[in-house]
Amino acid sequence: MTNKKEGGLPAVLDKMSGEITKALGSGGVTSERFIRAAKSTLNGNPTIANLERTSVLAAVMSAAQDGLVIDGKEAAIVPFKGKATYIPMVRGLLKKMRQHSRFGNISHGIIYLKEVEQKRFSYIKGDEEELIHDPIIFEERGEPIGAYAVITMKDGEKFRSVMRKKDIEKRLAVGFNSSQKKEWKEEFWIKTVIKDVYKIAPNSTDEEGYLEGMFGEEKTPEEPKIVNPVEPKNEPVTITSSGDTIDGDGVVIKEADPKKPKRTKAAQAVLDQSSIPDAEIVNTEEEIPM
Repeated sequence: MTNKKEGGLPAVLDKMSGEITKALGSGGVTSERFIRAAKSTLNGNPTIANLERTSVLAAVMSAAQDGLVIDGKEAAIVPFKGKATYIPMVRGLLKKMRQHSRFGNISHGIIYLKEVEQKRFSYIKGDEEELIHDPIIFEERGEPIGAYAVITMKDGEKFRSVMRKKDIEKRLAVGFNSSQKKEWKEEFWIKTVIKDVYKIAPNSTDEEGYLEGMFGEEKTPEEPKIVNPVEPKNEPVTITSSGDTIDGDGVVIKEADPKKPKRTKAAQAVLDQSSIPDAEIVNTEEEIPM
């Protein structure tokens, strides 16, 4: 019997290494590093590994196309209604912005209530704009009430965005409604304000449109951002006595339903002799009269 730990999605990623290499292109991320991080995500998070297989592969290929490693820092895969959704994280957005724009520096932060009360945050608009943030590090900061991002171009010109909590949450309400938006609250707040300032900063050097794609609306898994995910080839299929389905390389492509009884040795012998590759067994076990 095939060891399940050697099969499943991590093994499929190895078989897709050629397609992943093509998707990554020359962005500086090797397929070995990308696949290693993706495997670590799947092995360390059974919830993600057990999502709909096609959506997980689509999410992986989307991250590869953007050249972002699925490590929870550059990019992440989150569940939504049993399917996988790929999300560029703050570090990933900043990485691509620096690669495909004239942005020299990008700073950002969360604004807390007590920082405003103590006049540790100020934002002045007009002919001479100025944004000052003296964050509270070790003391009680109060609730988050806003966020900001500042882009400094390579020629020194600056672009700023400051958003209130109400406006940020209104933006976040658009798109998929995932629990991760609450779990990674500060991450999504920063992403929102970075997207806002990106819209007003010049980005004419993004000739290939990488940033336009990444800064588009996050879609639900019903409308995934995919790049023709590679499906497993139509290889010979075997169903083991335990009920697992394995492909020609011995990779487990479908695990047995634990609620269904296992087949008898007699039923398995009949199945092993069948020449029909995708035969469907209706009755997996029947009483044999003695």
